[in-house]
Amino acid sequence: MIASQIDRFAQQGYLVVNNLLKPDQVSQIVERCDRLFNTQFETGIYPDEWYGRPGLSQPNATRQMTGLWRCDRTLASFSLSAEIARLNAALMGWPAARYGLDTFWAQPPDAPEIYFHRNSTYVTSLDPSAIVTCQIALSDTPAETGLLEIVPGSHRWQCTDKVRFLHAPKEDYRTPLWQAATEAKRDPKTLDILSVELSAGSAVFLHGDLWWGAGRNPSATDTRRSLAISAIAGSTQFQPPGIGTGYIFGRYRRMEDLALHESFYPVLWDDNGDRTPFLAEYCIDAIPLEGCAIAPDIL
Repeated sequence: MIASQIDRFAQQGYLVVNNLLKPDQVSQIVERCDRLFNTQFETGIYPDEWYGRPGLSQPNATRQMTGLWRCDRTLASFSLSAEIARLNAALMGWPAARYGLDTFWAQPPDAPEIYFHRNSTYVTSLDPSAIVTCQIALSDTPAETGLLEIVPGSHRWQCTDKVRFLHAPKEDYRTPLWQAATEAKRDPKTLDILSVELSAGSAVFLHGDLWWGAGRNPSATDTRRSLAISAIAGSTQFQPPGIGTGYIFGRYRRMEDLALHESFYPVLWDDNGDRTPFLAEYCIDAIPLEGCAIAPDIL
């Protein structure tokens, strides 16, 4: 990753990287995620969050699952990758990065929209409340499948957000964006909303304060899939009890101190080359350190 890419991320709040993963790696992730949605958990551990269950949800419901790494070691080899953590940390200027969240998304044909939101809104129980996400396309995402939408530069807005259920909004899915823009003294009518079209294996890195959402998938046959791997700073700890929101994180809080336990939030990379020790035995690292072909292609 070069300095101009880091500078562009600081200004725009996003960075597109082409061909982050190889086609066989993409296929491997999709196959393992399909197993999880069929309740085949390799480790016997259930995910932290799970929407779109076979036989229980509408056929067009968006499928979402969070906490994959504890369910399946193959998926862990990507979610806990030192290289992806290094890239996430480099963009944020962190000397170390911990696992934050890993989420699989699948919008089948006719899947409804996803509310505009900021990822940082869901980690305010942490100090600092900062997160960065590498969102990897697991299928080609032409406009016909409904695209991820972002507002470049919106990570620098002075505005607020609130926790909301993101799936199938009853109102315009961009309503939170209009409200945030107004609060930030930006004219909603002049916003530059960018639709991100990616090929399978390519990724977009998102600053945690960047506003993003997704439109409906109007395709009759194609499902749009992605894997979001989020990192938090290595120095992150919990806020005192009762401050902030982040219900997944709160499940792993120890009452005696504010430290994040490495069993649940391992250190994936630091500038000394260290990682939480158990990772070496738990899973392989699917991507060699500094092994990504980081092209200078930026939208």
